[in-house]
Amino acid sequence: MSSVLVQSEPQELDFDERVEPVLNLTLSWERSAETQIRQLLGNHVDTKPTRPLMIAIVGIPGSGKSTCSNALRCFLEDSGCLVLPHDGYHYTIEQLKTFENADDAIYRRGAPDTFDTTALLRDLCRIREGAEETIRLPGFEHSVGDPIADMHEFRRNEHRIVICEGLYLLHDEDGWEEMANFFDYTVFVDADVDKCMERLKIRNCCIPGYTPDEIFRRVDAVDRLNALTVDKSRRRAHEVFRSAAF
Repeated sequence: MSSVLVQSEPQELDFDERVEPVLNLTLSWERSAETQIRQLLGNHVDTKPTRPLMIAIVGIPGSGKSTCSNALRCFLEDSGCLVLPHDGYHYTIEQLKTFENADDAIYRRGAPDTFDTTALLRDLCRIREGAEETIRLPGFEHSVGDPIADMHEFRRNEHRIVICEGLYLLHDEDGWEEMANFFDYTVFVDADVDKCMERLKIRNCCIPGYTPDEIFRRVDAVDRLNALTVDKSRRRAHEVFRSAAF
């Protein structure tokens, strides 16, 4: 796959009913991606009408992947679009306790090897290649600190586009090697790592079991290392876009 950095002029989000959940955002690349996705969808529906168009949005922690994905969902609402974060495929705390070095695995939670890639691959295959009309999929609630079953629902007769967003969808180690093959179009969101880490120090304060000082230290020790791992995968993206927030 070829990567090209596209830095579009920021745009103020239109104030209409389709994008009400993401008002007051300044966007840069999302409209370009929307155009590309619509073009791909037109060709895709003619040849594979029962399979949704599969999109991956990847970026380092704190880069705004979720916000950008939800903006795209709003723009593509008329085509039937589902956003599926891969956070729901974290191993649970109880599962991590069975790891050989359990304390380390729990502290590093969010690293590539702390996700259930087998389950994610299985569900992507069910969506992409299967015939089930409805597939219920897990999500993640940070205030709970564990995945939540059946948080998302894919409906084959409604969702013609599935946007999967997360850190490691283009990663090529630790069980993620085949993941990129499930997607028709992949985007890497480029963002400043230092600014992202500062954002995480605020956002991650909801993680149970840590004081604010411990959260700050963990961001620098764990999340920054994960960001460096994620950044290496940008070379596998179809396109690299610069986040408007940075």
